Amino acid sequence: MRLDLPRSRAGRGLGLTPLIDVVFILLLFFLLASHFDRWRTLRLDTAPATAGEQDADRPSVLRLRLHADGALDIDGVALDPGHLKRTLEDYRARRPDVSVVLEAEAEVRLQPLVGLIDTVTAVGIRELSLR
Repeated sequence: MRLDLPRSRAGRGLGLTPLIDVVFILLLFFLLASHFDRWRTLRLDTAPATAGEQDADRPSVLRLRLHADGALDIDGVALDPGHLKRTLEDYRARRPDVSVVLEAEAEVRLQPLVGLIDTVTAVGIRELSLR
């Protein structure tokens, strides 16, 4: 007489169905928890300008330079980054149709550059070129 005992669970292996269910639930959770509406685009004029080109058809051009260490200067004059918004507002109050040419050094990280673009557009300056 032979007695058949049930096999232990350790010998059967792992079933894929519960694993797939868990992965699907995690996927749904992350999709529902994400905020896709916060994505936005940045419109930039990246057309290269020639060195001799002096924006004759534009009333005023403000050259804003961002250095790798976070320092700023406007038309070669050093500026404290904390006073940037106020300075741009004052400049725009004097010349409402001002355009900004933003020059960034090659070592500048993307986040400070995007923050600078946000500051320029928040002031109301709509014409922005990136070099």
